[in-house]
Amino acid sequence: MNLTPSQPASQSISTDVRLVDCRGFDEVNMNLFLAPGPNPYQDTEEFLFDCEMRADEMPRFVRRALLEFQVRSNPDGILLLKGLPIDPGLYYVHTPLNAQRSQEKTTFVSERCLAMIGSRLGHLVSYIQEKNGDLFQNLAPVKGQETIQSSGGSQTRLQFHRETVFHPYAPEYLLLFCLRPDHDRIAETTYASITHALPLLSAEHRSLLFQPLYRTGIDYSFGNLQTVKGNGPVLPVLYGNPDDPFLNYDEDLMEALTPEAQDALDALKAAIAQVYRGVKLDTGDLLCIDNRRTVHGRSSFTPRYDGFDRWLQRSFVVRDLGESAGDRHLGERVIRTAF
Repeated sequence: MNLTPSQPASQSISTDVRLVDCRGFDEVNMNLFLAPGPNPYQDTEEFLFDCEMRADEMPRFVRRALLEFQVRSNPDGILLLKGLPIDPGLYYVHTPLNAQRSQEKTTFVSERCLAMIGSRLGHLVSYIQEKNGDLFQNLAPVKGQETIQSSGGSQTRLQFHRETVFHPYAPEYLLLFCLRPDHDRIAETTYASITHALPLLSAEHRSLLFQPLYRTGIDYSFGNLQTVKGNGPVLPVLYGNPDDPFLNYDEDLMEALTPEAQDALDALKAAIAQVYRGVKLDTGDLLCIDNRRTVHGRSSFTPRYDGFDRWLQRSFVVRDLGESAGDRHLGERVIRTAF
């Protein structure tokens, strides 16, 4: 597999992406991930604490890369860890039907990878509307949802978005761990950073995008089953440092409040279309996305529904658990904000 992310042929900027190659782990480092421990679904807090302690023992180059990504990010807003350990016998485990929790997968190596890597960036959380609040969520094609703008879709492009842009406690980081690529190995996780898109915007459009002139929509999985645009909060698209801003964006569900603001939003959409890149995730790849700087999506692919379709696991990471404390039950990580 080519490790360099693909992108439009006309693109001239560098295709380099920050890679952390974990395929050379020795037996001691492999066992950090493979050795049995608490059950993440029955003893969640103990599992997370155990994973954080294990993460302290990861190789220095892995910890350093994650620390740099947390503190400084990078121009792409992603970090790809390649070749992490996977669950023994995973080859024989079926991709879970309807992306529910797998009943066949009885080991938790992938969950441990997500929790260990996530602990170096912040704290894992979940949302009650997403996969029943599971911290480790299965993403797989769902029969009947092929053209829907959700993680269960497949045969249409998943449009660019910041994860839960409408949510007051949106994650700072999104983690995607690949357990199984699609049969044809054509599906790409696409991404575009504001760092690359910003130079393509005029000063006038930048100024408009920094103003609260945009109303986003609530995600399909949070109850917006008709994918109504503009039924969420009003917010600016760009915020933070004018020269190095953060990004609120949802290509599918965001709309502008004025014609001028719409022109600016259209200009941003065109800029993203010019600078986006894609990476084909393989088994054992873990992609960290800086959800403040980089929007993501997915190319289309054709599922077979034969039990061995594309299978990712997803986790969300926040820097500060305290911000959402009022919307969580005591001692749990599930954010229960109502919409």
